[in-house]
Amino acid sequence: MTTELNLCVDPLNWGLAAEAMKGSHLEEVKRMVAEFRNPVVALGGEGLTISQVAAVATSDGGSVKVELAEEARGRVKASSDWVMESMNKGTDSYGVTTGFGATSHRRTKQGGALQKELIRFLNAGIFGNGTESAHTLPHTATRAAMLVRINTLLQGYSGIRFEILEAITKFLNHNITPTLPLRGTITASGDLVPLSYIAGLLTGRPNSKAVGPSGQTLTPGEAFALAGAGDFFELQPKEGLALVNGTAVGSGLASMVLFEANTLALLSEVLSAIFAEVMQGKPEFTDHLTHKLKHHPGQIEAAAIMEHILDGSSYVKAAEKLHEMDPLQKPKQDRYALRTSPQWLGPQIEVIRSATKMIEREINSVNDNPLIDVSRNKALHGGNFQGTPIGVSMDNTRLAIGSIGKLMFAQFSELVNDFYNNGLPSNLSGGRNPSLDYGFKGAEIAMASYCSELQFLANPVTNHVQSAEQHNQDVNSLGLISSRKTAESVEILKLMSSTFLVALCQAIDLRHLEENLKHTVKSTVSQVAKRVLTMGTNGELHPSRFCEKDLLRVVDREQLFSYIDDPISATYPLMQKLRQVLVEHALKNGENEKNPNASIFQKIALFEEELKTILPKEVESARVAVESENPVIGNRIKECRSYPLYRFVREELGTALLTGEKVRSPGEEFDLVFSAMCKGLVIDPLLECLEAWNGAPLPIC
Repeated sequence: MTTELNLCVDPLNWGLAAEAMKGSHLEEVKRMVAEFRNPVVALGGEGLTISQVAAVATSDGGSVKVELAEEARGRVKASSDWVMESMNKGTDSYGVTTGFGATSHRRTKQGGALQKELIRFLNAGIFGNGTESAHTLPHTATRAAMLVRINTLLQGYSGIRFEILEAITKFLNHNITPTLPLRGTITASGDLVPLSYIAGLLTGRPNSKAVGPSGQTLTPGEAFALAGAGDFFELQPKEGLALVNGTAVGSGLASMVLFEANTLALLSEVLSAIFAEVMQGKPEFTDHLTHKLKHHPGQIEAAAIMEHILDGSSYVKAAEKLHEMDPLQKPKQDRYALRTSPQWLGPQIEVIRSATKMIEREINSVNDNPLIDVSRNKALHGGNFQGTPIGVSMDNTRLAIGSIGKLMFAQFSELVNDFYNNGLPSNLSGGRNPSLDYGFKGAEIAMASYCSELQFLANPVTNHVQSAEQHNQDVNSLGLISSRKTAESVEILKLMSSTFLVALCQAIDLRHLEENLKHTVKSTVSQVAKRVLTMGTNGELHPSRFCEKDLLRVVDREQLFSYIDDPISATYPLMQKLRQVLVEHALKNGENEKNPNASIFQKIALFEEELKTILPKEVESARVAVESENPVIGNRIKECRSYPLYRFVREELGTALLTGEKVRSPGEEFDLVFSAMCKGLVIDPLLECLEAWNGAPLPIC
């Protein structure tokens, strides 16, 4: 009734499509996560979401159960009965009494045998031998396809028995997965070849195989017995066509891809904000007026999310003081990878949201041919099996993912480059000796590799159509191929996100180390200045006492990692600039320099000697205190809204500051984060970063 009402007020469905895009992307991601974690998916033919598909697909242990709506039984039976009655009356129907595709001019009255032959000739896939061949569709994608196909068939336009849908549901709930070929479909008359292997298992074809709950290979008989699905099915007229003539494999995999793409897009927004924090960026790039004037909702939301993370950030407050103290220390504006990140990410999020809605419409569609319209007593011959929404949405999603990865690589490249990273060490090296610590240099090379492959994958699939099936399928969507390539892109973006997240945590720890060591250097310089420069040899006040303020200003302004591996080196900037301060004061001392008791020049050697004696020990003590988690100054990240992600990486996953002094390699840390990301464990800390956001930008004032 709801569908009929919608057709009256919104006959072209544009209103419904617009309605689906209401609300923020963040709220949509939260809804997806909640649906993904629901232990039951109730199927009735409409209302299926990509997150439910992803949940069932990845539910290896049967933690998510599928239930069929009992009210669907009647309409499914009605369409099945119509086919049998139609055939008995001698009605000529495509795929029931005719051949298929370009050979549909052939006729037969052997409806069951025709369906059997359909499954046989469509079993044209290649699996290869051994585990290295990789020509088998991942079982998660197969589970997704099974769920989506059931949802289509429940709508009662396909001419198939309800009992067959119950059998597929039992396979899902018992974690028994048919083995499907990875390749061989153009998603035009549906995903004919891979879906025929699900039909092959249902009919007990001897070449059919399944994978059981423990990963064991099962024959059709073993699969049926384990699932409690009864006996093999003898297909009735139209039932084989109903099973294979749909877009479920492409749209099922697309659903899984988009669930991850949505969370990764949100993650990229938060990572961009953390990047701004550790780069001592200027937060005005998130000001709402800038983005309001551009009008794009994706950009406005991306900026508002970053603004929320940066609002009140301890890093931002410290950076503001630094910029006020020395406005010429860095450019007036941050580089594009930071400053235009909302403008860059916003359109990608809009594309991913649009693709999500397109796929959700597809997984709730009826995509058979012919469609059985019981109410009008006719079979409709059309082309809903054409999976163009899948191919187009996946091409667009892949381009968006490639753009997100490109931004991430640009940000990473700035972060590890000491020409651009505002005082962090080259390669984010965290050890005492930079000559024996090259930090994230290997990671930057790996990131370049990931980004290059991602950019290649961003090329479209859908412009490579070949005319097929005796030129009957002369245009075809390539939906599953595009979905597969987008799944590859998602995996690469996860590699990049994992690497970047660890790098950001490294930068956070280096800022913490920097703050503690700079405090120590400043305190030591102050102490030595007071001890050496305040008094003359006879206890009188010495003119060099006025140098202390300028000496401390040098420590404030000099980038710590430019000298801290050897703070007393005469070739490093600290000692050079401290001496320069004393020399300048001496030159201003005029005639007093002729008096040995008032000469500042004569204090220089004493000051430097004292500093060389004390400073290295103090620096080492401060470093040890940080390493032993007993620093004088705590880590600023704990005062930031981005802290949950840092806590997740450092505390929950057990990673630590990487240095050349340790055995642990960067790749080992990246692997920990990547594995956690693949399990969805990063979602909760990500959402925790934004739990206080009210869904709106800060007021313009």
